[in-house]
Amino acid sequence: MTEKENKNVKTHLEILSGTQMVTADGSAISDIALGTLYFGSRISQLESERLLDLFFDGGGNQIDTARCYADWLKDGAGASEKTIGRWLSSQRRESVFLGTKGGIMPRGYNATRGNLEEEHLEKDLSASLAALRTEYIDLYWLHRDDLRYTAGEIVERMNRWIQQGKIRYYGVSNWSAERIQEANAYARAHRLQGIGASQIQYGLGVCTPTDWGDESIVCMNQKEYEAYCRLQIPVYSYSAQAEGYFSIYLQKGHEALQADTRKKYDTAVNRRRAEYLARLMKKREISLSWVMAEYVLRSPFPAVFIMGGSNAARMQEIMQLRREHTKQLTDAEWAQLPCCFVR
Repeated sequence: MTEKENKNVKTHLEILSGTQMVTADGSAISDIALGTLYFGSRISQLESERLLDLFFDGGGNQIDTARCYADWLKDGAGASEKTIGRWLSSQRRESVFLGTKGGIMPRGYNATRGNLEEEHLEKDLSASLAALRTEYIDLYWLHRDDLRYTAGEIVERMNRWIQQGKIRYYGVSNWSAERIQEANAYARAHRLQGIGASQIQYGLGVCTPTDWGDESIVCMNQKEYEAYCRLQIPVYSYSAQAEGYFSIYLQKGHEALQADTRKKYDTAVNRRRAEYLARLMKKREISLSWVMAEYVLRSPFPAVFIMGGSNAARMQEIMQLRREHTKQLTDAEWAQLPCCFVR
């Protein structure tokens, strides 16, 4: 695909409503971001670069990574950022919307796992900039909250980085909507840049922090959903594909699920949702991969679907259906999905 053709594809992706975030060259950012959890660790450098190229050729321009990705694997710490950095060094930097995360500690550090001490954050950011081979991060995420600091203190710190040219926007991951509202109220009152986006667990697979065994994460629920309908800031959906729960459950049954996936997602609500989709699939052909994306992208607030980057065929299918603005389920069928959140 030529550069001109690629630009034309991007113009057909829906622009995220309610946000002014753009690439450094002023292009709209895609509402599908490429997740890179195992790039450079379980996925080789060569294959990671192939997947990145496929994603950008398909019309995407937004990458999601983190300082801590795969740090539980031998030689995995920093691998995702380093792998992206090698690829990025051969790209036109201004056309790539790059997001990474910092400010997290291992479980047991504190109640929220966040460490937003200035020294710790500076260390994380410096390491990310070096690994990614870039002078700035487009969207810097605080991976967890840290309730030792007021929302205002955190806003001030992020704005200093913006003024220094180290980051362009900042977002928060696993923060409550209430805390985000507090931070952005402070930013407005002091004429500072507020939180540009939130990243939480959100997708067709409904779960809870208890299901994950990690009370420091935030999962979409009715209270958060109503808050985002009011806030209208972009919600980035991690684990939006529910670790393959729906396809495995429907094709092979719950016995075939990995133990961790079963613990998180094999609930009464998700079984009902799976069985509802199975009834629809008997009537016509439906792509489960696209259903996962469409569920997020049709939200009543700006939303970004973070797509797992390990399967090239699935990635190409999702990107093609996005370009075609495919709607597999009618509004009435979506409304009948069991246990829907309501505005």
